[in-house]
Amino acid sequence: MMTFVGVTILVAGFVVLVRIFGLVEKSGEVFKISKLALSDIQNPGLDDDAKEVALQQHAKRLFSLFFLLTVGGAAALALPAGLLFLLEKMDLLSLNAVMTVTLSWEFLLASSVLIIAIILRAKKQ
Repeated sequence: MMTFVGVTILVAGFVVLVRIFGLVEKSGEVFKISKLALSDIQNPGLDDDAKEVALQQHAKRLFSLFFLLTVGGAAALALPAGLLFLLEKMDLLSLNAVMTVTLSWEFLLASSVLIIAIILRAKKQ
């Protein structure tokens, strides 16, 4: 029973933290900035100096997003895993058992189907 509690903490904790940290929105911003940079490069109305200034601004924002996505992603993984580590140290669950369940093909298949269903439902709304 505690194994499934641990799996829930790990998966739900990651999803909640990704949401709290706004990682999906930040990754969408990366695509927007990349498109802007491409349009600046292809803009015949801008001279080379103007293109360079625009691209440097885009690069600065992309670098900051890279940092935020990297740190946020690591934190979203590390915090739930750290909680499970503490629960294991308190002999409340087995971290190895939790990892075995989360890496099983049954769990991966079921969670993939669930995620796809959630995404499809969100797109309809």
